[in-house]
Amino acid sequence: MAIDMNKYEDREHYDPFRFREWPRNDEHWQRIQERKKQLDTLTVDIIEGALEWAIDEGEAVVERMARGSIIREQHDYRASFNTVDCNSVTHVSWAATADPIRNCYELEDIRPGDVFIYNDVYASLGTIGHLPDYCAVIPVFSDGRIIGFSQIFGHCTDVGGRVVGSWPLSSTSIFEDGTMCPPIKLYDQGKLNEEAYRIILRNSRFPDELRGDIDAFISCARLIERQVLELCERYDTDTVEAAFYEIMDRCEKTVLEKALPQIPDGEFVGEDFIENDGVDRDKPVKIKLTIRKDSERMIVDFEGTDPQTKGPVNWPMDGRHFSKWLGAFIKGYAPGLVINDGFTNAFKCMLPPKTVLSARFPAPSSDRMTSMLIMINAFTAAMAKATKGNAVAAMQNIQLYAIFGETDKGEPFLYREIFGAGSGARPYEDGTDMVDLVPNSRNLPAEFIEQRYPIIVERVGAFIDSGGPGKYRGGLGYLKDIRTLVDGTFSPVAYRTEFACFGVNGGKSGKPGVCWINPGTPQEKKIIHSHEAVPVKAGDIIRITTPGGGGWGDPLERDPERVRLDVQRCIVSIESAKDDYGVVLQKVDNPRRVYEVNESATKQQREEISRNREPLKLIDRGERVNQLIKEGKISVSDFDMPAYVYENASL
Repeated sequence: MAIDMNKYEDREHYDPFRFREWPRNDEHWQRIQERKKQLDTLTVDIIEGALEWAIDEGEAVVERMARGSIIREQHDYRASFNTVDCNSVTHVSWAATADPIRNCYELEDIRPGDVFIYNDVYASLGTIGHLPDYCAVIPVFSDGRIIGFSQIFGHCTDVGGRVVGSWPLSSTSIFEDGTMCPPIKLYDQGKLNEEAYRIILRNSRFPDELRGDIDAFISCARLIERQVLELCERYDTDTVEAAFYEIMDRCEKTVLEKALPQIPDGEFVGEDFIENDGVDRDKPVKIKLTIRKDSERMIVDFEGTDPQTKGPVNWPMDGRHFSKWLGAFIKGYAPGLVINDGFTNAFKCMLPPKTVLSARFPAPSSDRMTSMLIMINAFTAAMAKATKGNAVAAMQNIQLYAIFGETDKGEPFLYREIFGAGSGARPYEDGTDMVDLVPNSRNLPAEFIEQRYPIIVERVGAFIDSGGPGKYRGGLGYLKDIRTLVDGTFSPVAYRTEFACFGVNGGKSGKPGVCWINPGTPQEKKIIHSHEAVPVKAGDIIRITTPGGGGWGDPLERDPERVRLDVQRCIVSIESAKDDYGVVLQKVDNPRRVYEVNESATKQQREEISRNREPLKLIDRGERVNQLIKEGKISVSDFDMPAYVYENASL
């Protein structure tokens, strides 16, 4: 098949792939193109490695300088280097770009020493998704001209708005989400604009943290700038700039020659659902996509995705940035692939206007991350069909929890933590347990929490049985008990509380994650979905469980010894071992093993389960989604699609 690209030029039905472009026609461009032809592989490798090292060094600066815990401790920030025409050269697929600076300023108005900042979602041209993400951009000058931009964005603690932490879960307008800062010069030729900074900081509940974070971003961008200039001194400006474009060309070539040929040509549909938008709490939001693949490219078409919502799960982004997000999955077909803007020449996401993924001003977007992650799982479902089940199962969604109030000294505090959860099982191995979605992130240490906030961490561990059963088990979610020492407000940003992570090719769905207030007591309260403000009292225990990833393959094909080890390690219960995996265990008087597999009883149990169960599905979406499908409230393209059986599969 050949993809008809002309249909995507219809602006009534599709947004442009990129909101704006800056094609090069400057006096240096022809010379740089000629230099690119003369580059040797070793020089390009050295420059590429130096750029990646500069990004790593810059991010290390942020980790040491930033004030906000979500940045310093949990690494919710990303740096990158862009060319003068705003193409990302470095590897971070979800870093912001310099597009807003080019959109607001002519090149001749940008000078050495300038530092730009912004957090305005709609002025960002799709590069950031919600207002807590501040971005700092520095132009890099060499030989009297701009050759690129160093930039970094990160999630700041509070930028104003209706709720503490600037993450309202029921807002109906971007104006409720926080203070918007369009692209401005915070430094003009090296001179700080104190008045602008005062306005920005005045609108934060935690101004010291905000200033510390922004200053750290600027230091990071300056370090990257310095490293690029050192490259220009070592080689020359034209060589370095030519290498930028060669690095992107290599990415495109790798995708076309190594990755895409492994994916069958054709059309494949995938769907997944956000539980609700925070306002219409009984209405799921559908994300639908169609993969269209031919010999020259891969298109992901989002026709059929629900319109932008009243609530804040919208993401006003362009197809270019979604493409780079999905690049991580294509990377599995070409290990070592560096995802940069070269990737987007071969792999494109095309979005109809005014969907939940392409919202228009002033739609709220504070909780936009859930849409992105559900989109990724919809892509996973489509890839499962494209590859006959040879795809990863569904992973968790955003899991972020906050407690805010006042200390016993009357000082405001905001404890916020991004939690890990289970990733989907793979066709060759179990999913990853308790993994954070933010790359290189980690949980907050109990010692840090207890020293900084009026909170005691009572328990941290794995959420037993949360991983979806399968030949390869889904990753486990967290279980964390925390005690608040003061009255306050609990705010869970939690998804997959009803709609489980789906299993693939016979694998079962994972267990949803929920929260409890005072579990196991007469005052017990169960909390599902995200909530802006749940009152808590001093002494209350808050139990947080996060979802497990979906399983892959028939659970009856899992090695009984692996099931035994899972039970011994308190990953799987002895009941689940029998009911889900058909493995019967018996206790033994051996502290090193605890259990042994009863082989005859296991054989009998597996035969009985196999006789009595329903046919295995390609996509197992779990009880709640299946119920809504049967009631006609939602629909999917794969409800009755059977799992694939491979020759090497054995009971």
